[in-house]
Amino acid sequence: MRDLELSVARTPTQAVLRIVSILMGIMGALVLVGGLLVLVPSVIGGSDFWASVTFGIMILVVAGLLILTAALGIVASNNSARVGPYRFLCYLVGLGVLVAIVWGWGLGTFILFDPVVLTTTIIYVLVCSRLADKVKEEHDSGVSGETFLRSRHQRVLHLLSEVIILKGVLTLVVVGVLSAALVVYGEGERAVISGIPITVSGTLFALLIVGGISAGLAVLVGGLGIRGSNRPEKIVPFLVLSALSFLFDAVQVAGMLVELGIHGVTFDLMLDLLFMGSCVYLAIRVLRQPSPEELMAEAVGTATVAADE
Repeated sequence: MRDLELSVARTPTQAVLRIVSILMGIMGALVLVGGLLVLVPSVIGGSDFWASVTFGIMILVVAGLLILTAALGIVASNNSARVGPYRFLCYLVGLGVLVAIVWGWGLGTFILFDPVVLTTTIIYVLVCSRLADKVKEEHDSGVSGETFLRSRHQRVLHLLSEVIILKGVLTLVVVGVLSAALVVYGEGERAVISGIPITVSGTLFALLIVGGISAGLAVLVGGLGIRGSNRPEKIVPFLVLSALSFLFDAVQVAGMLVELGIHGVTFDLMLDLLFMGSCVYLAIRVLRQPSPEELMAEAVGTATVAADE
């Protein structure tokens, strides 16, 4: 096989930092698009020009902050010696959040459970800053990450596993923020979250709990996928769980086809079916491929033959 490549040496902390940074990059890109959608129509000729422009610029600044944090985080996840700028930015944002909370208290308003403030606190203060400290601690202690020799199928499976984790983490963040925002309301009250009216009920909290459990399982499956992509001999647990998820999606698709016809099958379900089918296929290929020692011997043999020629 000629597609063998060594992975970047990352500690488990750096691997988590990479996932978090990619997630923040995606969030930053989405916020950037949202800011442009607000700003561009206002410039062209909106009804409330200055208010829309001000709001749009604020969104763009937030998007820029998220993208900058993601970029510095990815750099630190690849090289722990360069964690300094990322760590400084996290502490700076954390200080800004603290100032905002104190300022709110001065005005007689408790803004900690505001969705924006709460999300920023969780991401920067409780997650990013802690990861930055841990990466620096590992670097100062001389802790280095492990490298893995991956085939093409392992690399693709590693990427798909990261996507699974990202989806699970994003869902957990959304569930956590919604739960914290709704806990201040009583049963039957109406809450407005990001402009969407929601009626607080036991059923809603039950759905949030189910969503949180599903997201947690997704993170677990993704973690097993990354472990299996690094160590093919440990791919079986991921193969089993991804196969069960694929069968569950297939049963849902079959049920929709019987009840509603081809037009009744939702796009997201079909996408999830194809995604999990790809994971199953890749896991089988990784399971059947030669051992790392055999792959290395084959790669060395191929290189020797090429040199002789």
